[in-house]
Amino acid sequence: MKKGIRFIIVGILLVGVLFLAGNQIASAGNLPWQASVVVQGQSASALLDPNNRPGTVKPPPVVVPPITKPGTYSVGGVCTLIVEQLSENVSLYAKLLPFEVLNKRPDNISRYLAGVCDLTYHVSGKPVTDLTPDEGTVKICFAALPKITSKIYVYDNKAWTALDTALDATTKLECAVASKTGRYILAANQP
Repeated sequence: MKKGIRFIIVGILLVGVLFLAGNQIASAGNLPWQASVVVQGQSASALLDPNNRPGTVKPPPVVVPPITKPGTYSVGGVCTLIVEQLSENVSLYAKLLPFEVLNKRPDNISRYLAGVCDLTYHVSGKPVTDLTPDEGTVKICFAALPKITSKIYVYDNKAWTALDTALDATTKLECAVASKTGRYILAANQP
């Protein structure tokens, strides 16, 4: 009888502690009654003032669309856009996407190395599939990995296109001309 009372008391105490702790419980996932909440995503970290919290890792400069003038822009710290020239009526929207958005791989690659950087060109406010040299000159670059043969690919929602990819020895970046609206990745070629 005394054992039963002890179990009941321990159970009441445990439920009380869990009730008081609420969402303060440390667990690998949310419990069924807890809402799934994202505390800080990529876009939220980009809005932090780096001078506000000394000693923390500073987020890279984030592209705030649209890009309308020449310069060097980081897209989520994954790819770098080098905009050499854009005509007055051209704007470029760039964002970082998860690999899950790609439904199939390009032929002859063994794995993704970096990406997915989504670029969308607009001319006079309307989306276009290709940018002409008169409208703009843009390069997309990814960090090169030593001893890995890689290539930049673009997917235009129809097909993959392998781009002429060159290593810049000074910056150690793999770069290619980015004149298409699409999803750009850096991938390792199959041996």
